[in-house]
Amino acid sequence: MSENQAVAQHFDDEERAFVAQVLDWLTQASQDYQLVLTHFLNPRERHIVSIIVGDRTDIQVHSYGIFDRAEKKRLVIAPEFFEVGRQDFEELLLQIRFAKKFINLRHKDLLGALLAAGVNRSVIGDIVVDQDLGLAQLAVEKSHQIFLTQTVDQIGKAKVHFEQVADSKALVPAVDEEERFVLIPSLRLDAVIAACFGISRTQVSEMISRGFVSVNWVKNDDASRLMHRQDVVSVRKYGRIRLQSLAGQSKRDKIKAVFQIIRR
Repeated sequence: MSENQAVAQHFDDEERAFVAQVLDWLTQASQDYQLVLTHFLNPRERHIVSIIVGDRTDIQVHSYGIFDRAEKKRLVIAPEFFEVGRQDFEELLLQIRFAKKFINLRHKDLLGALLAAGVNRSVIGDIVVDQDLGLAQLAVEKSHQIFLTQTVDQIGKAKVHFEQVADSKALVPAVDEEERFVLIPSLRLDAVIAACFGISRTQVSEMISRGFVSVNWVKNDDASRLMHRQDVVSVRKYGRIRLQSLAGQSKRDKIKAVFQIIRR
């Protein structure tokens, strides 16, 4: 069995291509003595990197996403003797000002305009919109600044202009987050979503079948899938759930679990 196969068998099928990519990055850093800069990675992808790196001391891994508590971040993977600085992440902060009295600009509007223009999602980090201030900001790979600013000049009916601003001017994302202890009958995906958001499993099953549910940022159509620690479940119009920890079973054989719940 190859090294790739040996490592990949510990991850879900849809993650194995990414695992192979991570192993290649580590080889570049440790054997070819290269500094590897990734695209923006979600928390699950960064978690996979940390698991594979483990306690290795011959390489170093750093992350940056501009925003406080950024969800998407770029990684720098380098030999342990390299000096890594902010400039190595090659990312910048772009901002749009809009007339808040006349325009209601949402996260999905901005993301939709970017994707429609042909911008790859992996080169964009977090997007933060503050309707009260009439500001929208996004982290982006430096190499795509010119294409983005010259291609995207309208969002919906609103004309927009991107300007680069300093990292220190990054907006603070507003998050409705709570940590909650929940008793669940099982770790099945439909059971967890129903318990955390207080909706019926029938309704959850319908949402899953319609493609409204993602696990670790990948669409999931299996209601019986079992959740694992640190899995992140996104449910359209409801929010996100992260399984933080398990604490055994209750006297009625229900599973004791602690979830981080972010509501939309």
